[in-house]
Parts: sequence; structure tokens; C-alpha cells
Amino acid sequence: MKTWKHTPPTFRDFIGKSFARWAAEGRELVSEPVPEPAAYYARQKVSYAEVYARGLVLAAWLRQQGVRVGTRVAIGGGNSSEWISAFVAVNLVGGCSILLNSSLQPDVQAHCLALTKPAVILAEPKYAEVIAPLAGELAAKGVGKIYSWGPVFHLPRPVQDNVTDITSVNPLPEVVAAVERGDGLEGYGPESDGIIYFTSGTTSMPKGVMLTQHQCLVHVLAGSIPGARARLRAGEPLESALAVAEPPEVQPVMLLPVPLFHVTGSLGWLVRAWVVGGRLVFVRRWNVEDAARLMVEEKVAFFGGVPAVAVAVIQSNLLPKDHIIEGITYGGAPPPQRLAADIANRWAGASAQHAYGMTETAGLHTGVAGQDYIDRPEAVGLAVPIAEIRVVNPVTKQPLPPGEMGLLECRGSNIMKEYIDNPKATAEAINADGWLNTGDMASIDAEGYLYIRDRAKDVIIRGGENIASAEVENAVYLDGRVAEAAAVPVPCERMGERVAVAVSLAPGASATAEEIQAAVRPRLRHVAQPAIVVIWPEPLPRNANRKILKADIKKIVHGHWDAQGRQETRAKL
Repeated sequence: MKTWKHTPPTFRDFIGKSFARWAAEGRELVSEPVPEPAAYYARQKVSYAEVYARGLVLAAWLRQQGVRVGTRVAIGGGNSSEWISAFVAVNLVGGCSILLNSSLQPDVQAHCLALTKPAVILAEPKYAEVIAPLAGELAAKGVGKIYSWGPVFHLPRPVQDNVTDITSVNPLPEVVAAVERGDGLEGYGPESDGIIYFTSGTTSMPKGVMLTQHQCLVHVLAGSIPGARARLRAGEPLESALAVAEPPEVQPVMLLPVPLFHVTGSLGWLVRAWVVGGRLVFVRRWNVEDAARLMVEEKVAFFGGVPAVAVAVIQSNLLPKDHIIEGITYGGAPPPQRLAADIANRWAGASAQHAYGMTETAGLHTGVAGQDYIDRPEAVGLAVPIAEIRVVNPVTKQPLPPGEMGLLECRGSNIMKEYIDNPKATAEAINADGWLNTGDMASIDAEGYLYIRDRAKDVIIRGGENIASAEVENAVYLDGRVAEAAAVPVPCERMGERVAVAVSLAPGASATAEEIQAAVRPRLRHVAQPAIVVIWPEPLPRNANRKILKADIKKIVHGHWDAQGRQETRAKL
């Protein structure tokens, strides 16, 4: 198996060297909204030095709480400099960060925390408020206390009783010095536990994905490969290609609308920012009007995350014609085929990059940029040098020739260590030779370019956010009028996919599609809300094994979706 020779050994090593370099130059790391209840448009800028200093103090406090090498510490909240400081802190003491998806419902949060059993939970006030009512239940399952890096005095008393405010921690100076020196890190190295992410598949509850320090940090170098390859393919000299991995003379400014708790946000954009000394621009909540305004004010030259972001910015026409964009990188959802050409037409000289990966591959596994992407708009690229791809027969698992569609398998030094406390699922996902079953149907052309054709896993991807169909179906089934439910994707030019639900009604029950949609609304997170509900006039189609035939359902639902102009049904409340 191949790996990089010069990958940083640990996050602590990478963070220490990166922050020392950029802090010495006085660079800003983050432009962000002032935390609520500040005015909506209030913003602040935070430097590399400030983020690191806060992280060091918090790391010393964590050491005093008993956090050591390998201790699990959960981090919950939206994108912020405080989130980054918490991540820095955990890594300075050699801990393992559990990155919590703050958009999930409370029962799913409880599952994630009980599964991973963090010794400490570090949270923003808003997230602390969500999980505080679960404190007793979580403590009984071995989960540590909840601490908020922001004030909680304005929250309800029951919340305050279960959350400790650590806005003004004051660890012992000798502990701060010991952490800064790197004391107490015996046994800490590339194979130490690095980050736990959560992913959803065909079940409603997420699995915990364990990545080692090394698996996470391969992207310090891998992130530069598609761009470097594009320059070489365009006939530029080797020096130009190698320069992609080096910090430019002018600090890159990057708009980051995707969450840091996703592998794309943290191992993709955050790590990349630290490599090149970039400044990240955070939004309070995504909307294209605010994004365009910030891109002008902050002189953003790089953005992306998921295709929906690029599509929205292009279609809005809100950016001045002379606004310079240097790079747009996205993945996680199928983009419109014309997107690469649209980007080239809108911003001459901008590099459009499309990548494929998943949580289990620690993000980027293949990528394509430049003219190669424009010429192959359906491709998700070539494997990066430390990674391999192959397409196999789903039944025999024998490799298939170029052009044939089959099951995509991935291998490399970036493949996850395991699913937390789930050896059966781990063994089913990774075979004895190290090949990861992605659950995606794909083909590879004669030149090695990968094309994702369909997903075998029952997941809907809306703007890069994975939604298990079971999550939606289980919420729909809480309606007593529903006999059967099947969630399927429908195409959306802006978001890639949206959620659609087909239901059959219980005997004697009556309900409209709008009524079913309204009833399920409070039970689902925003991204999982159905855009359309179709009432089936008879039992849903099933095969001989009584499994619902989602392919058949999808065809009918797509017809309804097209008939209403691919516009979301407005539920009547």
C-alpha cells in the first residue's frame, strides 16, 4: 500500500508548525459572524495567533480534566473560530476528536454520544441547549459532562444546571507550559486515533467512523494533486505544478459554507487553509445573497464545498462581473453536467475541481480539474497517488473491464480504521485485501477516470448532506394514517437531489399529500424534509422477498416531480 513520505506524523505536529508560521506573519484565520444574540450582520475577525492561544489554554484545561493520548473529546457546534480552537486543543493533548453533526435530531445525538462515549463534550451554547436535557441519560451510558465555550446564562435554568460555562477557564501555568512543550504524549503517533466522524447509510442511526492521525493527514498533500495534475496536463512546467502545494504570495481567502463537522469541511477546507495560510470566511446560515455580499466584502477568491453552492452563486448573478475567482472545488453530490463549462465561461482562468470521496476514505479519493474536467463533465477524476479504485461485479467481486458498470471499491492509506464498536459492519465494508465496498455503482474508462453511475446504498444526497431513507421513512411512519412509506431521491439542479416520499394509506384512512408533508415536518431536520409526497393508490410494489421496489417507485415519483415543474409542494399547515 502506498503512502506519502512527508505527511506530518500527527495533528499536533501539523497544527504547531502551521500556526507558528502564519501567526508569525500576523495572518487572520477566520472572518465570522459574532455569536448570537448579536445583530445578524455583525462580524469579527480572528487571527491564527488568537485561535492557537485559546486552543492552548483549553488544552491545558483538558489535561487537568484527565484528557490524555487517545481520550475521546466531542466537539459540537456550527462553524466558528471557537470550534477550531476546541479542535486545536484536543489535538495539542493527543486526544481523539469526535465531530458531532449538530443538525441531527436529539435522539440521534444521544445515539452518537452513547456510541462513542466521550470523556468531555465541548459545545457552543446552541448545541449545548439541544443535548442538555439528555445529560442524565448520557451520564448513565458513560458519557462525560457538557461544557460550553460560550455563555449560557441566557439559557433556561434546566439547561444551565447540566452545562458548565468555560468561557473563562484558568488552568495552572505549569500545565500550560507542559502542554506547550509536548509533555505527556507517550505512545502518540501516526497510528493513534485521530477523528471520529458520523455517517449514515441504509439504517436510520449513523455509524461512527474512526480515522487515525495518518489517515486524516494524507490530505495535507493529496489536496494539491488534482490541481497539480491539471497544470501538467495543460503543458505547464513541473515547477508550476509543484507550486500548487505551496502557499501563494497573497493570502487565499476561502468562503466555507459547508460544516466543519463534515470530512469535507475539516479535512478538506480547514486542513487546506492551514497548508496555504488561508483565511476562512464563515456564514451565519447559507443563502446566496449573504454569500455574494461577503465574497465581495472579503475579496473571496476560492469557494465551493458542494455543487449546489457553485450553482447558486452562478445563477444569482449577484457578483460583480470583475470579481476574481481563482478556484471552485466541490464534491459530495452529483453536479449538473454543464457546471464545469459554466464556471469557465463565468470566470476565465478559474480552476473548477470535482472530487469523489466519502467519510470512510477520509474524504478526497479521486479528483479532476481544469480542461480534463471540462472535457469529461461526468467524471469524478483519477485516484490520487496514495489511493486505488476498481469496479467489480457486485456478486462475484471480480474486477470488470473499462467502461462496464459495477460496484466501486477503494483502497489506500486513507481508508478508515473501523466503524466504532461494529466489527461486523467493518468486516462487511473492508475485505481482507483492504478494498472498501463503497456501495456506489460506477465505471472506469480506459484512461482511469471514474464515473459514479448510481448508489447501491439507500442514501439521498442533498447539497452534500447524506440523508438515510430510513430516517425519513421512520418519521413518516409516525403518522397513523400511513401504511407504507418509501423515500427516494428526485433530481434538483440546485441541490443535486431532494427527498421525495411515496406512501400508501392505512385501510380506512384518508389524507392528502400536503397533510402528510405537514405532519412530518416537525419530526425531521431541515435537509431531510420531503420536497414532494406522492399518495400511492394501492400497496407499494414489492418483489418476491417482500422488499419494496424503490426503482419502480422512483420512476413514478419522478413523473409527478416533473409534472409539477420540479417545484416543492407547499404543505398546508
